[in-house]
Amino acid sequence: MQTITFAHKNGLDLKGDFYRSTRPDASKTIIYFHGGGLIWGLRNDLPEVYRDLFLEAGYHFFAVDYRLAPETKLSAIYEDVQDAISWFEANARAEFGVPSAFILFGRSAGAYLALQAAADATLPSAAAVLSFYGYASITGSWYQNPSPHYAKLPTIPEDFKEALTGNSELTEGFIEKRYALYIYCRQTGKWLDEIFGPHTDTDLDPFSLEDMRDFSFLPPVFIAHSTTDNDVPYSEAEKIAQTTFQNKLFTVQNLEHDFDKNTDDGMPAYKQAISFLRELEDE
Repeated sequence: MQTITFAHKNGLDLKGDFYRSTRPDASKTIIYFHGGGLIWGLRNDLPEVYRDLFLEAGYHFFAVDYRLAPETKLSAIYEDVQDAISWFEANARAEFGVPSAFILFGRSAGAYLALQAAADATLPSAAAVLSFYGYASITGSWYQNPSPHYAKLPTIPEDFKEALTGNSELTEGFIEKRYALYIYCRQTGKWLDEIFGPHTDTDLDPFSLEDMRDFSFLPPVFIAHSTTDNDVPYSEAEKIAQTTFQNKLFTVQNLEHDFDKNTDDGMPAYKQAISFLRELEDE
């Protein structure tokens, strides 16, 4: 594993970990964005067994930082995503000795960032997107209204939320310290306020993909989602599958949002994702 710094922001180093496949025919790198509601998470959070599966299949793996909300707002978070992709295209061969071709992969909020970047005409083009329990827009009512699921958890008061919010930006958010922030956002319906700040509907347009406007820009998409996801509705997966030109929807039955944290439950989805990528290579 090789760790590099791809950007400096306000005195903070944004880093990426590069894992090299040993297969001589490896020609693409999977760029990975972690989940966590944009509020918590770590670039190295993907279970090793999944990462090894990609490496063994002939894909290099590059897991990258981005700054976290609410200390950093979405417009700046997305700049980190742009920086990571642009850096990789410009430096992959010189820094890692690999081609600059890449696939975008994210889980939950990371999948949201990957989809946004894949549709961004100002960025280098991705060969594909792997969206695990992700979403394409931040304007859905499920994210802007209080969540019945999170309402069942102990109430997080606003003063506790304020105490958990730091004074400086960060790229590493441990779930033990940050998950309560997310619970507060979902219980109150204030997630968008916390991750974006004051806004109008027009402000949100660049950060929300619309099927008729943006989905035609997307490369082939693999989607994995559980029918009983209490965090991101399964309908988000269906919307992406119904409106993208080339995709595969892998439906998981009756499991929670991040079903792949149990690797026995998650392994079939990852094997299908690799099959999807191989089929693209054969076209």
